[in-house]
Amino acid sequence: MKADALGTAVPALALIAGALLPALLSTLRGPPAGRLAGLIATGPLAALALVLLAAAYRRPAYLDVALVLALLSFAGSLVFARFLSRTL
Repeated sequence: MKADALGTAVPALALIAGALLPALLSTLRGPPAGRLAGLIATGPLAALALVLLAAAYRRPAYLDVALVLALLSFAGSLVFARFLSRTL
């Protein structure tokens, strides 16, 4: 692992983790519409963190996990939005 790739990824991961924490908290607490917004924000942030880890460690398998996570988070937010529309 090269120091330049890891040196660039660590600050970026810290920023993403800082953005991921409020999104996770809004997913766990709050009104249903706020939970949906947190879910929509959490999926891409977590996928982006995995992409950065794949670049830092030069492991292409992490990219597959990030792609699956992005697809599942999109599908999950659609399911939750459909459920939420029934209750409103």
